[in-house]
Amino acid sequence: MFNEPAVAEKFFGRQEVLGLLTRRVSDLREGYRQNIALTGQSLVGKSSIILHFIQMLKEEDFIPVYVEVLKEPFKSFSDKFIATLLYNSLIKIGEHVEIDIDMLYEKASKVFPRTYLSIKHINLCVDRNELDDAYSGLLALTSILKGEINKQFIVVLDEFDNLEHLGIKNPFLNFGKVIMVEKDTMYVVSSSRNEAVRKILSEKLSLLFGNFELVKISSFDPRTAVEFMRTRMPGFEIESDMEKFLIALTEGNPFYLDKITSCARRLAEERMTNYIDKSVIVDAMLDCIYRPNGVIYQYLLNFILELLDARYRERYLAMLFSIAKGLNKQSEMSRNLKVKKGEVQKALSALLELGLISKNGVFYKIDDGMLEFWLKDVFQKRRMSLVNGAIDAIRIFGLDATAYITAVVDELNRDNVSRLAELFNLFSNEMIQIYSKNVRLPHFTKVEVKKVGEGMSFIAASFRGKFWIVQAYDSEVNESHIIDYIRNVKAMGLKVANKVIIPLKGIDENAKLLGKELKISIWDRNIVNDLLRFYGRRRIIR
Repeated sequence: MFNEPAVAEKFFGRQEVLGLLTRRVSDLREGYRQNIALTGQSLVGKSSIILHFIQMLKEEDFIPVYVEVLKEPFKSFSDKFIATLLYNSLIKIGEHVEIDIDMLYEKASKVFPRTYLSIKHINLCVDRNELDDAYSGLLALTSILKGEINKQFIVVLDEFDNLEHLGIKNPFLNFGKVIMVEKDTMYVVSSSRNEAVRKILSEKLSLLFGNFELVKISSFDPRTAVEFMRTRMPGFEIESDMEKFLIALTEGNPFYLDKITSCARRLAEERMTNYIDKSVIVDAMLDCIYRPNGVIYQYLLNFILELLDARYRERYLAMLFSIAKGLNKQSEMSRNLKVKKGEVQKALSALLELGLISKNGVFYKIDDGMLEFWLKDVFQKRRMSLVNGAIDAIRIFGLDATAYITAVVDELNRDNVSRLAELFNLFSNEMIQIYSKNVRLPHFTKVEVKKVGEGMSFIAASFRGKFWIVQAYDSEVNESHIIDYIRNVKAMGLKVANKVIIPLKGIDENAKLLGKELKISIWDRNIVNDLLRFYGRRRIIR
């Protein structure tokens, strides 16, 4: 792992996911097994959640088995799985052991004789290169061991999509067969490749799809991100606009937030101040993101070099640069790069499979906002720079960073309704998916910001004599908001094609049900921010 997971006192937030995992363990005790698949971009905190949960698990009747699946020989994976299983099981029954495979085998031969015989058979299969048999035997170990110590197991396979790189013919098919039989073992799997894990669950594990609860781990929401930053900088005061900027820059990713705030705190200490303003943040960006030895620069460089096959790296990078610049439709990329549409499609499919980008309708986006920024404003500029002197390059990047922060903050401080009106003016009959439903975004002939009496501003967007009436709220939406909205729409006497409410700070369940009953489209902040990204605009931070 590039970054050590945050557990115990370093862990922050994520109570909802921890609560879900706790409930599923309780369900397993009652005889109901529900497996869980965690997805989310790299370094968003999946491993931290899993390992913190395991550390906090106090249930005596359960034994966790955590294994990080790497692109490695099968024997390495097998040894890790067996060692973890034996070590945690022996510790649970009060045996004194060390992390030494020979000692673990010696203890197991006396305490878990049937399990030990199965392990010997697995190792024999590995020696004979009968990896499929070894793999099936490996996954069956928890059932055999349960018969010897009467405890249930929670098996965690972190980045489990890497099972396909272990040299096994049908890793997911065999995995599914074992899960169907071993109903006393709960599985928690994770993957940073969102599309890949969905494909695995829906196609390769289709019979088990309903038995996996898919949970997407997102970055911190703005409020949690602010709390996180403040816990990382106790005794320091950060300028309000800089808080908003850092949330926009990192999109709430805890890894990026942690690295930049740690750097900002160090720089402020060196300047003997506890106030973190724009100048401190600029220097923190230079240290972390712009300098080649910076922690974020190094992570992103290693990430793309490891992920992108050297044979196609330049082609894939060209696609990523195009998307980062806002040329995010296949036709635009083909024209810009002067590459045939078929070749562009092939490269985009590979990037989707790698989990670097996602697609909605005709739009592609880089899921990691920091990666997008780094590719466009750091990596590509370094490659194309005519000034090779390190001092001059850093000075130029410093000026760029200062201008970038000013532009982002100015945009974030603008009125949201005006920003949304500009967004609706950019629609041009594109088809996208919102909550799994296809929605066409009309080419509006007129987009106006209006008011009904002394009420809130709203957007009236018209095409062919029909209107979309769009209302954004900066406070949590409740039933009274829905009722007032409908009353105002009716008072206009317009031919309304779509009623849209945008609850930037959330919506309560009763209001959501009422909105659905009244056929109101509800676009949450994530949907709006995706649309803003698709059309080259900055996210809304509230």
